[in-house]
Amino acid sequence: MQPGHPDARHGRTVTGGQAVTLKRSALTPSLYASDLEATVRHYVEVLGFVQTGEYREGDGPATWAEVVLGEARIWFFGCALDDHPAPVFSGLVYIFVADVDAVASRLAGKLAFEWGPQTQPYGLRELGIRDPNGYYLVFATDSEASPGAR
Repeated sequence: MQPGHPDARHGRTVTGGQAVTLKRSALTPSLYASDLEATVRHYVEVLGFVQTGEYREGDGPATWAEVVLGEARIWFFGCALDDHPAPVFSGLVYIFVADVDAVASRLAGKLAFEWGPQTQPYGLRELGIRDPNGYYLVFATDSEASPGAR
């Protein structure tokens, strides 16, 4: 097992040479962050996530971190993949919340909205933003105004 990388078989990460049990979601994105400290700070201070884990070698900087918002869990790692020196992801990370409009009110003026909040024809009310690495995050909830997409 590589230091700082979760052991998928046991839900553990190595922290200072010691294995620690992690809670896991059925699907947990693990994304590269070009500046791990700034990324975690943005998710915690701006977006309202809670940092629940990190890995660092001795007194060195963290190389892995976990942030959680409700049941949504995202892992970030600070070491670039060999063939991708910059963050790369061509999709959307959906984070389901109780009230998208409340999230939009809390985030207004702190960052630019890519879209929304708006009700989509497929039954979700969404707010789209980008994080400091360029990843798209979509805060979403089911819309009462839509017939309910499947």
